This record gives sequence, structure tokens and C-alpha cells, in this order.
Amino acid sequence: MSKFLFVLSRGPEDPTRAVRCFQFAKIAAEKGHDVTVFLVDDAVYFANLGLTERIKCPTGDEMLPYLQTIQEKGKILVCKPCAATRMLGEDDLPAGFEISTGMVLIDLAEEAKVFSF
Repeated sequence: MSKFLFVLSRGPEDPTRAVRCFQFAKIAAEKGHDVTVFLVDDAVYFANLGLTERIKCPTGDEMLPYLQTIQEKGKILVCKPCAATRMLGEDDLPAGFEISTGMVLIDLAEEAKVFSF
């Protein structure tokens, strides 16, 4: 199977892109691919599941069920400086999320098919 890296930089201000990112990541994970979602910039706000449960796009798709699939079947990485700027630390993250760095992002991109939202 393939490795897929989904990079999300959009936050709650752009629910359509955010939902689609996790929707496609979910599809890839359910097909058995190795899936990582890397949250940068305002996308780190999605580490707050209370906020995330309110995110849906105009088609009615809700983000939380897609995200929960990735928590179970993939990895969700959160940009360290982006999180720190938004006052999020490792202890603030739900299960399945971990703080990471740009160096890790680049290493992952070397070996994966990359989608950017």
C-alpha cells in the first residue's frame, strides 16, 4: 500500500477544505494506506475536539467522524511552533494527536504522496 501525507493549513474559517482533507484521508486509511495528517497554521485549532465537532461543510459532511477515523487508523501530527503560538501543548492534545516539527513533515513528504489543503 501507499503512504499518503495530508497537509492542512486552513482552520475553522474554511470548513470546506478542512472537512475534505479529513474525508480523503479517511478514504485512504480505510483502503489500507499509511495515512498521516499534518496540521499547520490555523489547522492546529482542530486539536480541540469541542470545536471540531461543530465543523461541517455546505454539503453537510461533518469533520469529526472523518477525524476520528484518522485517530484510529492513521496519525495526526501538530506543528510545534504553530501549536505554541496558539497556546497548545502536548498535554492539550487528544488521543491520536502528537506534536511534531517541520523537519518531520519534510521527511514524511520524501516518501509519500502529498495532498495540501
